[in-house]
Amino acid sequence: MYGDYNRDQWQSFEAVRRVLEALSGEERALLEGMIRPYMDFRNRLDAFTHRRFESFCRKTCFDEGPAACCGFESIFTFFADQVVTLLHSNSEALRAIFRVLERPNRNRHCVYLGKAGCLWKVRPIGCALFFCDQAKAAVFERRPEALSDWESFRREEKEYTWPSKPVLFDELETFFMLRGADSPHLYFHRSPGLLRVKKRAGLPVHQTFFCETSRAKCSKDRS
Repeated sequence: MYGDYNRDQWQSFEAVRRVLEALSGEERALLEGMIRPYMDFRNRLDAFTHRRFESFCRKTCFDEGPAACCGFESIFTFFADQVVTLLHSNSEALRAIFRVLERPNRNRHCVYLGKAGCLWKVRPIGCALFFCDQAKAAVFERRPEALSDWESFRREEKEYTWPSKPVLFDELETFFMLRGADSPHLYFHRSPGLLRVKKRAGLPVHQTFFCETSRAKCSKDRS
């Protein structure tokens, strides 16, 4: 392993991989059902990005040289980001991710930036919602309505990632922790900042919750 960043990323992906391989068909179907609304959100966000930003970003950033969004070790990932992308990755895509994490990164670009673009099948939400100031100025000046759409997507993202109420990213961590996963990226259970948000909202911070997709049935992990 090369560097703390690669090591931590590798450890998280390996934890996800082990649990996914051990899941029963019923458990995997439950997991896929949990993320279905989030994937609808991501598909709509990707369509927006393709329509409004892709031509500008490809020319300015990818063709001419990556900007801040693809800086070395600058990509922030949640454990749930890794779960979602591995659920959508075939064996070849999975091997590609582990290969880049097991070798030194000899440039200043993101470790996951390959010749054909990002190696993740579903990019981290922080990447998907990041547009540099130059890109936003160029797009929003030409298409002011795009700014309203982008702000709407940013608000919707919090429905999955901001734990002032039970949210998917927290639930995914719990799902994997209950099955023995450990990771440096379990922020919803270990980050002091996010734990404070949960505490202020009256959510338990020492007990973990797992809620089914319907959110109608929940069970506490009292261990």
